[in-house]
Amino acid sequence: MPDVATLVARRLHEAGCRFAFGIPGGEVLHLIDALERAGIRFVLCKHENAGGFMAAGSFHATGAPAVVVATVGPGVANLVNAVADAYLDRVPMIVLTGCVDAGDAVGFTHQILDHRALLAPVVKAGFTLVPDAAGAMVDKALAIATDPRPGPVHLDVPIRVARAEASGPVPRRATPAPVGPAAGAELDAARALLRASRRPIAVAGLDILARPETAARVASFLERFEIPLITTYKAKGVLPEDHPLALGAAGLSPKADAVLLPLVGRSDCVLLFGYDPVEMRAGWR
Repeated sequence: MPDVATLVARRLHEAGCRFAFGIPGGEVLHLIDALERAGIRFVLCKHENAGGFMAAGSFHATGAPAVVVATVGPGVANLVNAVADAYLDRVPMIVLTGCVDAGDAVGFTHQILDHRALLAPVVKAGFTLVPDAAGAMVDKALAIATDPRPGPVHLDVPIRVARAEASGPVPRRATPAPVGPAAGAELDAARALLRASRRPIAVAGLDILARPETAARVASFLERFEIPLITTYKAKGVLPEDHPLALGAAGLSPKADAVLLPLVGRSDCVLLFGYDPVEMRAGWR
């Protein structure tokens, strides 16, 4: 059986991860070595916060879950801003942190923080790995991070656990079936609404980034039916900014909203593609 660090690295590689960003420390050296052996390049950063944003960028570039690594205490604290950004921007991120073993933490106080409590407000879930359930925990973390509303998930890895044999069964979590298009009466109703519309308008949000092919399909749909598009700032680029159907980005600028909100109000059919109100000002909610 592989050790826990190797198992974690292999599962991340199988999920498509090819980069991990962060700063090494004694508590994560074995984990970083395991990532490299599994084919995941560790990118050394000058600051954990920068590493978190670089990891988020890797998701936007590749579509694979972001991976960021931080060592105990201050290393984890430095990550909070970037993890919070991933939480609000719906970036699937695996946050790997090293920690001292539970028995040592009782009397060892230097740079010891409760990592789980620190990150809890800005992650979807958090787990402390144990050898006999490590595989299931990593699979669960990936599933939670990449579900229909993506976000960061925290895995705290004690030093001895990283080197321990991944004992017990190593079940594989089934990959969720992709959500297909609506069928039957629901699809007929949507077609009827669009067919009857004379002033349709579309709004695209950050969830459109969850799958790389989605934006291209939405763009093709809009061009086919000649539907103008408003985007949030994260969704810019679905159509080129000089495209005749592109109305621009909304949600942050009162001046832009003063022009775009009335267009939505006058529309008789509003199509939402990946729209999430987390990006928008009150008038758009």
